[in-house]
Amino acid sequence: MRVSAHFIIHRDGALEQFVSCNERAWHAGPSNFFGRERCNDFSIGIELEGSDTTAFEAAQYRTLGALVRTLKARYPVEARAGHSDIAPARKTDPGPHFDWQRLQSDTSLSDQYFPYLKFFKTL
Repeated sequence: MRVSAHFIIHRDGALEQFVSCNERAWHAGPSNFFGRERCNDFSIGIELEGSDTTAFEAAQYRTLGALVRTLKARYPVEARAGHSDIAPARKTDPGPHFDWQRLQSDTSLSDQYFPYLKFFKTL
């Protein structure tokens, strides 16, 4: 199997990097971001240790917020999305306990960076 991510954030907030952000990681698999196929080709994969049945830890949100701000400053990142957004038939993460609005607040990024959050706000 060819599965990897650029980063993982552990439950205690510890951050590990597995793949350079300048290289492709194999985290999304068959995927689609608003009509653009093969998300591995143009995305940075951040995994959060956890499951669909438990809330994420405050330490994970702190690390994630800092990482997202750092990546935004370095790369032309245009949006954030979960695996469940880009491959809904195959993936459920980050799951119902992930607080997208908290991430948006922690990073001070506008709605344009959270297109799926914006979509769900209109439903």
